[in-house]
Amino acid sequence: MLLEPLLGAQPRVQEMRGRFGCAMTVDVEEWYHTCLAPRYVRPERRPDLQEELDRLLPELLLRFAEAGRRGTFFVLGEVAERLPQRVREIAAAGHEVASHGYLHLRAADRTPAAFRRDLERSRSVLEDLVGGPIWGFRAPEWSLRRLSNQRLPLVEAAGYLYDSSLAPNLVSGSFDNPRFASLLTWGNGARLLEFPPLTYGGVFRLPAGSWTGRLANPERLLKAVREHGAKGGLPVAVVHPWEVSGTPTPGRLTGLAWFVHETGRDGFDGRFRQLLAACDWGSIQTAARLDVGAWRTGAQPAVPGGFRIAG
Repeated sequence: MLLEPLLGAQPRVQEMRGRFGCAMTVDVEEWYHTCLAPRYVRPERRPDLQEELDRLLPELLLRFAEAGRRGTFFVLGEVAERLPQRVREIAAAGHEVASHGYLHLRAADRTPAAFRRDLERSRSVLEDLVGGPIWGFRAPEWSLRRLSNQRLPLVEAAGYLYDSSLAPNLVSGSFDNPRFASLLTWGNGARLLEFPPLTYGGVFRLPAGSWTGRLANPERLLKAVREHGAKGGLPVAVVHPWEVSGTPTPGRLTGLAWFVHETGRDGFDGRFRQLLAACDWGSIQTAARLDVGAWRTGAQPAVPGGFRIAG
């Protein structure tokens, strides 16, 4: 595929509405994988830090199993290489495994060529582990940011079916990003599904994940889930294993990194359990009722019972 004409091109956005389910997504990364601490996310600069995922992932899978829920786990490639058995356990438990990139670096911090290599490396590592295709991608820190990002069409070029990186809020995204599941198409025929993360708070559009989500009462988040679903949307919740550990962070963060990481942590474990139990969460693929076979042969993705494309 010739990518040069696409770089920087704005895709056509076709909003999708239908009778969707709701999706719980987990960004599988260590507590120190924060773009606000640059020397922590680059392995060659990283000091010796305590790691928790080998312990936290089985605990999190148990919570999902006890609640009878499934989700999409966006796994960081370097984590997958270090903990291959944990990734296999995620897949074996019936969850969707998707890509969070190989390194936890902002998309804008990579050249387009380096970003695509990261996309392909992560997908290859994960497919080798789970023995099947990886269809979904989420950029670290939702860092694709905007529809006009020249790296967005590279997600499709690397073989992914959908993205879940374009937050429809300020700072981590843009008010111009789609709020509802959408089909993105470019002039050369390339296409990508976009499943934006959930927001709440009306016109303020606060992220339902990260510290703003941790501070919210679960009932407020569930209200946002219900309202979005009633409008034909697909609510996509976001959580990290370290958020629901119920234990203090084992290392030191400072400044804005500390604020974003630690605000709302107190008691969030219990609030998450309440949220998990209150809705019939599934993976993005199951919530969207995606017909991957139809998509791969060029047909529109089908959602039984009321699917439509608007816009």
